[in-house]
Amino acid sequence: MILTQRLGRGLLAGASALALALLPAGLAPTTAAAAPTGAPAAAPTGAPAGDGSGPTPVDLDTTRAFADTFQLDPARDTDPLYGLNVGLEARQSVPAGQHGISYTRVSGRWDTSVAPDQWFVQTSHPNYPNKLLFAKGVSAVMLGAPAVADGTGHYTVSTVIDPVVGDTGGNDWGSIVLSRSHRSNGYVTGGDVDLGLTVSSRGGLALFHGGGGETPFWTGTVAPTAQYAVSLTVSTGADRAVTLTVNGTPFTVSAPAGVTRWPGSEFLYLGAYLTNPDRFTTFGDGAGHGLNVSRVDTGATRSAKPLVDTFDGAPNATADFGLNQDLSARQPSLISANYTAVSGVKGLALDPPAGSVQVNSPAQPNVLSFPKGTSAVRLNKPATSDVPTGAYTVHAVLTPVVGSTSGQDWASLAVSNASGGTGAVDAEDVALGLRVQSDGGLTLFQGGRSIVLPTAPAAGSYEVSVALKTDEQRASVLVNGATVFSGRTDVQLPRDGYVSLGAHHSAAGQVTTVDDLRISMLGGLGYYGFFDIRDPDSPNNGVNHAPEVAQWTNLNNYLRGQDPRLEFLDQCLPASCVIDVNQETVIPNSPGDWAVHPNPDAAENLRKLVERIGPNIDKIAAVDMADEPYSHGMAPEQVMLQAKQIRAAFPDKTLIMSLDRWNAEQTAPIPPEVDIVGFDHYCMGRGRLQPLLANLKTFLSSPDQHLMLFPESTNEWGVAVNCYPDRTDADIAAYNAEYRALAAQDPRVVYLQNFRWLGPDQPNKVPLTVAAQQRIGRAVVNATPTPKPASAGVYRRSDGSFGEAAHNGRYTGQTVFGGGGDDVVPLTGHWNGPGTDTIGVYHRDTATFQLSNDNATAAATFPFGIPGDIPLVGDWSGQGRTTVGVYRPSDQYFYLSDDNSTVKYRIKLGNPGWKPLVGDWDGNGTTTVAVYDPQTQIFYLNDSNQTEHVRPGVKFGNPDDIPVKGDWDGTGKETIGVYRPGDQTFYGASENSDLVIYRTKFGNPGDVPLVGNWG
Repeated sequence: MILTQRLGRGLLAGASALALALLPAGLAPTTAAAAPTGAPAAAPTGAPAGDGSGPTPVDLDTTRAFADTFQLDPARDTDPLYGLNVGLEARQSVPAGQHGISYTRVSGRWDTSVAPDQWFVQTSHPNYPNKLLFAKGVSAVMLGAPAVADGTGHYTVSTVIDPVVGDTGGNDWGSIVLSRSHRSNGYVTGGDVDLGLTVSSRGGLALFHGGGGETPFWTGTVAPTAQYAVSLTVSTGADRAVTLTVNGTPFTVSAPAGVTRWPGSEFLYLGAYLTNPDRFTTFGDGAGHGLNVSRVDTGATRSAKPLVDTFDGAPNATADFGLNQDLSARQPSLISANYTAVSGVKGLALDPPAGSVQVNSPAQPNVLSFPKGTSAVRLNKPATSDVPTGAYTVHAVLTPVVGSTSGQDWASLAVSNASGGTGAVDAEDVALGLRVQSDGGLTLFQGGRSIVLPTAPAAGSYEVSVALKTDEQRASVLVNGATVFSGRTDVQLPRDGYVSLGAHHSAAGQVTTVDDLRISMLGGLGYYGFFDIRDPDSPNNGVNHAPEVAQWTNLNNYLRGQDPRLEFLDQCLPASCVIDVNQETVIPNSPGDWAVHPNPDAAENLRKLVERIGPNIDKIAAVDMADEPYSHGMAPEQVMLQAKQIRAAFPDKTLIMSLDRWNAEQTAPIPPEVDIVGFDHYCMGRGRLQPLLANLKTFLSSPDQHLMLFPESTNEWGVAVNCYPDRTDADIAAYNAEYRALAAQDPRVVYLQNFRWLGPDQPNKVPLTVAAQQRIGRAVVNATPTPKPASAGVYRRSDGSFGEAAHNGRYTGQTVFGGGGDDVVPLTGHWNGPGTDTIGVYHRDTATFQLSNDNATAAATFPFGIPGDIPLVGDWSGQGRTTVGVYRPSDQYFYLSDDNSTVKYRIKLGNPGWKPLVGDWDGNGTTTVAVYDPQTQIFYLNDSNQTEHVRPGVKFGNPDDIPVKGDWDGTGKETIGVYRPGDQTFYGASENSDLVIYRTKFGNPGDVPLVGNWG
């Protein structure tokens, strides 16, 4: 989070001049210029490039000082809110145009995430006016915006604590907890706690670091007194210091071993531990000093849309050097995303050397760093334009070379059309890329073409914001607050743009860093939760069940019925709750009637609702329109008016609309104000859902609208239509996996809202379904890396060229290998172990394999098999790397090697004239054999390499299609597919089915199809 100095890189020579006809031609090689020797960086050399028509970037990095006096009329400390989030604008002296920062009630305990009753924490109780009161037992609250370090690398929290009112001799305490996680319980010894302070009533002081158990890493004392004025200052610098001042007595403490630096962004929790239920803890002195934080980040939690990655505190001693560690903690936004380390070089995909990309390394803590040559990272969810603006903004702080303000080594930020690009800023798939040199030199790239921009004053670190307005093909680029480009772009800008961050440096020991990545909105599956998590009617009867699913959901729907209480908002995390507005906007045609009509007082009702919500407005991520309004009898013009009224009342909240499946089939009008729209069609499976989803996309009122789906959660009677009585728990669990797979195929699907969660006994009723939901939910909420889906490629025998596309079909690179000619069979595999597939060839006339680890030179050349054999590659024994094999048409035997020399498995399968195929059909990490009958277009898959266990045949494709296989939707299982030479289209099928789940066109007539894992 701190704008400290960092490092950069240079442009790598590279790209073959080869062109793949329909595929883009490579650019001429470019080499980094030598660094100049001396002259200081110049001022900007001219006016911004472009015609000035670009969009204004969203200010994503907004911070301010925070103060809450806790001053409130005691008469407002009433059920159900008890003053906690009441009157915040006055208590906090909120700047014009902003909301107060609310608090979230959390358990404060070590053994549960369920917050206690509302009255456990109160503001300005009549007996303790103008103070924050903790009553009865253990509890805590979280401030809704994280504390962040200022330009000096420090942040300070101050308050006044009376640990036990009326007692100065006990061990009960009040606490201040700092955690990167917004999902902490707020207990001082929790594993997610970075720094916890307890102040006991007798003056005992203790500091804790998560994972250390009940043993503090520091203790101290001050003289017992009625209350303790506490100031806690944390340094995020190399000194790792904590300065604690209590009643004027200072203590300076160093971080415990293992803490390289304190994180620069932390959520703040206040809590109390009371062993006597008749005692109380208070915060604040009652005279205006309540809670003060030197600086808080209001941009990270102001809505559910942004992604923020601080890169703070992640463990670095991992296989990926911290890249995908602690994502949901170091990313304080509601949504999280993971990364792929890529080469940063034009051409075919390659893995960079281990350690080329690191997060929170000991040498470069709390940042993303590039310590080795040229490399990059790609964010695996796309930045995406939203409905209100049709644009998106990407922000990051780039330090091309740590400690240097001279030279032409660089850092880069790029937005690509391709879901699996190499991260090279000058690659053809990059729609808009910026290269920032150490000396302030700036170059803009569009589709591989470059424009030199005005030079920025040399500054060490460069704060970059890029805004793209996709429909109008306009963009803006700001560097350190100055516009350097604004106008129309030469290439089409992607509505879903994949962001990469890269570096090049020419000398050993140089390091590039990136910090404070922020994106205004992400596409891809980022939200997971339940409809009806708290229903005032049966079966929930007003109970908030969100804590039961809190660890694996991040966006839940709360029904309110006619219940005027809004206390559940006190327990919502910032921007994490969806509310319905049925009671404000529609009226049943008669009591209990399914059909409804618009409420004539809807606009006023919505205004009053917003007034009642008050400062808890920041808890609301989205507003649900009337449920399935067309099926409830509303006319299109009535639905349009309702959407306008809701948008007017909630101008900055996401608006959700649900349809039934008939409306999804019949192109029901969707208001342009709607942000996310979806439909339900329970227990019908992917074969029915997929065409409905495709049809829905054809009649969206805005191309920037996103999609949601409603997985079924139970087969109970009367809950989800079509699920009772014929569907089992296992069936519904399998359907849930299909919903996830559907979302994985389409970045426009951003939300799975499960229907419904009925209470704590649901895991007992449908254990398989709940287990599936937990797996999916945790992967979404924690951004757990999942298997990469397969991508298409081609080989051109006429010139020996390989060309690759990303999973979304966008061209990413090309190279020449193997010599070409009709004798050559192209191959792909991960020859050295897990990772990105590289290329190889098989020469049929000599039965010789050539395998490349760098897509350029042969790392291994060896014979295997005999002329006339058909080459195969796979991981036959689950070793984690690809080895070779052959299929001998003359005897229909597979000969498979684990060492590229001797035969490990020999198995006969198929009939004369059939074609061999291999794949990991069951997702266990082992490749097994299969055959394809071209006469009938039937595939026969075998789950063993030793004995014949053939699955029932599946017919897929047309005559003359070429059989292929791939993990088309990232499930971890490979399934069948075909390549149609007539239209150069790849078709992938779902497991044991002829349902087409993947389709992309790539290559030219005569090309040989390839499928592999290269992004």
